[in-house]
Amino acid sequence: MLNILIRVAICLLFVFLPLQSMDQWFYDHYFRLSGYRHAKSPFILIRINDAKLSRLGSKKSRIYDHLAPSQSKMYSLWHEQFHRRLLSVIRADKPRMVVFTSFYDSVDNPSAPPLDDKELLFSAVLNEENKLIPPPSLLTPNQNYGFSNIFPDPDNTVRRSYLVYSSGSSLALRVYHSLGNESIRRDLLLPMLIDYRGPAGTYPYYDAHEILDEDPEPGTFKDKIVLIGREGNPMLDYETPFGKMSRLEIQANIIHTFLENREINLAPRWATLTIGIVAVLTSVVIILGFPLTLAWFFLLLFSLLTILITLLAFSYLKIWAGVANPIVCILGTHLLMLGFKLSQEEEEQWKIQQEAEYLKEMDQFKNNFISLFSHDLKTPIAKIKAITDRLLNDVSNLSPHITDSLKAIAQTNSELARSISDILKVTKMELMAFEIQKEVIDLNRLVEESVESLRFLAEEKKNEIVLDLEPLFSMEGDAHLLREVVTNLVENAIKYSPNNKTVIVRTHEEENKVWITVTDQGEGIPAEEIPRVTGKFYRGKNTANKTKGSGLGLYLANYFVELHKGKLQISSEIGHGTAVSFWLPINS
Repeated sequence: MLNILIRVAICLLFVFLPLQSMDQWFYDHYFRLSGYRHAKSPFILIRINDAKLSRLGSKKSRIYDHLAPSQSKMYSLWHEQFHRRLLSVIRADKPRMVVFTSFYDSVDNPSAPPLDDKELLFSAVLNEENKLIPPPSLLTPNQNYGFSNIFPDPDNTVRRSYLVYSSGSSLALRVYHSLGNESIRRDLLLPMLIDYRGPAGTYPYYDAHEILDEDPEPGTFKDKIVLIGREGNPMLDYETPFGKMSRLEIQANIIHTFLENREINLAPRWATLTIGIVAVLTSVVIILGFPLTLAWFFLLLFSLLTILITLLAFSYLKIWAGVANPIVCILGTHLLMLGFKLSQEEEEQWKIQQEAEYLKEMDQFKNNFISLFSHDLKTPIAKIKAITDRLLNDVSNLSPHITDSLKAIAQTNSELARSISDILKVTKMELMAFEIQKEVIDLNRLVEESVESLRFLAEEKKNEIVLDLEPLFSMEGDAHLLREVVTNLVENAIKYSPNNKTVIVRTHEEENKVWITVTDQGEGIPAEEIPRVTGKFYRGKNTANKTKGSGLGLYLANYFVELHKGKLQISSEIGHGTAVSFWLPINS
């Protein structure tokens, strides 16, 4: 018991293993398994191609030197004529809001009037010192901006975003407030797990230069939130649970998640610990309570059920409880408890083996004792038979009473000799020492000899034995064993038949088989007992107290028939007698 408790305690330590990397793998693949969201999008993305934009002229950023290489790709130059023309086309369709997701560090036309519009939002940026750098005041004099930084995890995959960071608010939070929303039911300082709507291309998008070259259909941008951002080299895209994605599309997912309050919620620590503990205890019960093959099946089923439940909670409840920990708990518990179970089964197997060897020795001792004891009994039985035969044959003028007594002694002695012979045969069977001594035999003659040896028993009960023997070809078989079979069946028929009845013995050929049938007119055997009467030492309930016997006759007969590749069959009807048949293959 102490061994089990120690192993369970070690298994419970698996609950506290740090498995963030494995959990992130499951997290990413759960997004792909949950599929795309095909609901109508409130966003339209407009991509500004860097290559095309560069033809309008370039200007080195004033603050590139203060930025990390990973941040510099967020910066861009505001081309006054191009962007104002693009805005005029979009705003003519009356969108709800226009959001620039790229940070503009400078304006190419300082003399142009700033854009003073509450329905326009611009991106700010956090530098390496986490200081918020706003867009140029020449572009917008208002504080209608928020940082648009991307925050990859240590494995460079973007799974979360911040709404408030250091000294500024995020672009998603600014959009939320600009749309007239006020109440927020979450801690803004905690990161938000992004509920990605699908892979790259999920949101409808347009190319900015194509919009200027060809006017879009009326109503394209009506009541939509239009996100405008740069798109350059695909090598600069970020990794997400759905694969590579541009900054513009990532920002669309961030804003969409926050606006619809669909962020992924992490299950509390106590819940994940509880799941791990349940996984450990359930695995222990399965491994210790079922055979190994069945236990492995149930553990696999339990693991799949755990994965399915977490997937459903993730897809429909937006709760991520983590799946790596319970899976590791199941596998770790399986390994630890498997060693215990195998050692336990090995110990039990050793005990069974020891007990089997002991029983084998005891069985051998029993067989040796029976064999020696039976052989020792043969001598006095033979002497008794010789004395009774001499008295009956040589001594004259015996009174009828004494003669009957001597005959009873002789009959009882014969029955005892038969019982001892049967016991020796059973012992020999159990030692697998029987071998068929095949020879050419005349089965009809063998039947006649067996019947003739039992005439005296039939005459005592005034029973008649009728032989109905068809002409048979000679066949191969063990004459001694088959004579034992026929003798047992005929003797049983005589013993269990009332006085003045008929016993019929038939032989015939049918489909390359020789059939021997012995039919009596006794009380019959109940149907429920027929399958058991060929068992060792079994005697019917109705005959056990009426007729003497060892219960070995049919057992031996059935065994000897099967040695010849034949089969013994019994049919009986209460009050009408019993027919015992066996068949032997002619070409055995």
